[in-house]
Amino acid sequence: MVTDEEIVSEMDKFRAKMTDEKYARHFKNWNKTMQYFFNDTGDYWHIVVTNGQPGKPAKGKVDKPDINYEMSTTDFLDLMQGRISGLKLYNQKRLKIKASMPDILKLQKLA
Repeated sequence: MVTDEEIVSEMDKFRAKMTDEKYARHFKNWNKTMQYFFNDTGDYWHIVVTNGQPGKPAKGKVDKPDINYEMSTTDFLDLMQGRISGLKLYNQKRLKIKASMPDILKLQKLA
């Protein structure tokens, strides 16, 4: 079973990548809320990005997130650690994403 600490650790790596100089310019002035729903645990997590700076991951559901992800915690870890691609998870219906196309394309730059 995936622990909350493992989820936070992977989200922190994602946050660090988003602010890395190689990627940060793509997220300048970006203000979005990303919500993750883990269907195996029923838990919600979210990250609020303000002017391209991602806040700390927090447990809990938010109203009207801009980007919604739904997957299992195991698939989340596999995705974040590069063991499986988001496209493969999506095609296998193990990942659901609700977001605008520009947001999806922007986030793909981090893959």
